[in-house]
Amino acid sequence: MEKFRSKKFCILLYPLEDESHKQALEYIKLNYDYASIVHDKDKNEAGELKKSHTHVVISMPNAKWNTALAKELGISENYLQRCRSLENALEYLIHFNDDSKEQYTLEQVKGNLKKKLEKIMLNDGKDEEDKVQELVDFIIHYQGYLRVTDFSYYCLSLGMWSVYRRSSAIFGKLIEEHNKYVREVRS
Repeated sequence: MEKFRSKKFCILLYPLEDESHKQALEYIKLNYDYASIVHDKDKNEAGELKKSHTHVVISMPNAKWNTALAKELGISENYLQRCRSLENALEYLIHFNDDSKEQYTLEQVKGNLKKKLEKIMLNDGKDEEDKVQELVDFIIHYQGYLRVTDFSYYCLSLGMWSVYRRSSAIFGKLIEEHNKYVREVRS
């Protein structure tokens, strides 16, 4: 088994069959940013149902050796994989955009990284122009006075902070223009 360091790991567990896996999952829930899902409808190449298993994606602030994490979790290293892309790993939990595999729902995902997956799904297929258009439409159609704070939270909730940050001066002017119009209409 290759030894590596990473801040993100993909973990495959069988908590229904292995008590150490069940304990590892509980430990992860208490100690890491994670997203998990039970895959109980996957089929093998012969079309037979695979045994139920749990996929877990974890993210941590500092890199850790896979060997150290396996020891900490009390499981074998072969259940850990380096997670090269957190976004792709989260999408894999529900087989997002992979119609060749059994589809799972966002509601089946557990953990605090679920919000990141929701944002990924909200922005699927949108380029920067689409995102800017959505934010400009929000400002234009907003009912009443719009605070920059509220707009900032809206951008965060959609996973569009980077778009807002790059164009914050323009969005600020659009909000000013919107609020000026609202004041004129009310007077």
